[in-house]
Amino acid sequence: MNGRITMSERILAKMVEAMNKHMPKKSKSLREMLNEDMPTIKAKDGNEYLIEKEEVEFISQYVDELDWDRFNLPIILEMNKLGEETVIYVRDKRHAEFIKKAFGYDRYVKDVMMLYMYELKSIRRKLRTATQVMFNVSLRQY
Repeated sequence: MNGRITMSERILAKMVEAMNKHMPKKSKSLREMLNEDMPTIKAKDGNEYLIEKEEVEFISQYVDELDWDRFNLPIILEMNKLGEETVIYVRDKRHAEFIKKAFGYDRYVKDVMMLYMYELKSIRRKLRTATQVMFNVSLRQY
């Protein structure tokens, strides 16, 4: 590649941006959400999304109360293509620590938790509203 973005790369970037419009504009702390009757987050698309109270309470069981102000929701699960395989990265260290405690997953690559698709299913089944899947596409050639 010559360093210039081609039309197809620009289209791909726009598609990925559109797929990620559900991502939060601003996160909220676990403590804030525990104190709300109906916890919600505002997304980049302008919509407000409800996070189920029982999911917030489930998370609080695995996060030390001293960290509730620094543990932000939703939990971001970043979907990436790695060769022929799709993997999920959990870049936030507090989120990774929670997933390790709650689900037992403990695979790290360069300080980033890495999950496989079958592992994502169990997390999403339990935390359908408290997790957000972000799509990431790398245009770099390896």
